[in-house]
Amino acid sequence: MELERAEKALIEAGFAPRAARFVALVVLAGGVFVREFAARWIGDEDERRARTQRFLDVEVSGAWRRAFGRDKGLVNHRLRSAAVYHCSGKGLYRAVGAENSRYRRPLDPSEWPRIVERVLKVWAALASPSWPWVFSIDAQVALAESLGAARSALPLRSYGASSSQDVYFPDRPLMAYAADRLVLVRPHVDGDLADDAASLRTWWRHYAPLVTALGAAGVSVSVRLVRSGARAGDPAVDRLLAAWKAEGAAVEAVRDIWFSRQEARRLEGGHPPVVAALGGAEQVAGRLGALAERIEERRAGLAAGAADTEVWEAEGMPEPW
Repeated sequence: MELERAEKALIEAGFAPRAARFVALVVLAGGVFVREFAARWIGDEDERRARTQRFLDVEVSGAWRRAFGRDKGLVNHRLRSAAVYHCSGKGLYRAVGAENSRYRRPLDPSEWPRIVERVLKVWAALASPSWPWVFSIDAQVALAESLGAARSALPLRSYGASSSQDVYFPDRPLMAYAADRLVLVRPHVDGDLADDAASLRTWWRHYAPLVTALGAAGVSVSVRLVRSGARAGDPAVDRLLAAWKAEGAAVEAVRDIWFSRQEARRLEGGHPPVVAALGGAEQVAGRLGALAERIEERRAGLAAGAADTEVWEAEGMPEPW
């Protein structure tokens, strides 16, 4: 796993375990965080206390300087009215196996909504540090294919005119997978666009084929929309989430498809005890036909928008966000 490898590399470089996991999650999930996140991570009830500052100065920045010498370490930016810490040192990214990550690029204040999206992704990762996160695009593509989704179902963006370059998962989502359940984390900045719900509809149009393909393969998909709890939520976003849920009982349909396919595989094997239990080959053929119809019916129920959805309110975000 990417997180375990990165955490081990940082511990070997001299980071304490608590700081190693914090820095690994930040670097892999988005590269930026705010002071409140560090305070919550170490359990500092009042983030103005010196304990949080010691954690940042000693356990993070101090260990960073000792391990990587002249590496930049943490860069503290004052963007708008909020302070954002940016992990931009090349030595650290090389150590965790993410030397070419675009999260190293300098922050541009004009890209404020994109910066907030990255902060929200880091919040999600830090809020659930034990989840089996999948961070890199290559790992996400490999995971989707291993779960039964064809590349044609993956979100794709092509760059270049003469020699186009295909990039899967161009929005760099967070993913976690365990026990036949895939979680997609989508950061959302309310008020970023004239029509917030429209941006989510566009996003869903790109991801619906993946959700449908994984559902047909027996994988339950959960969409987690994470946005700042310090802002008033856009009612249009809540209405859109309600519409996603109303378009079909996705989780039940996915489970039913999986069990129906398992039963069909047993019947297709033609094992004498199974055939005898159903009363003969003719009954087996009839049952297989009924299962095929049931699977197609359930797949049709997995229309665009049918997914387990939830809104996460990012706690600990400063008010200006």
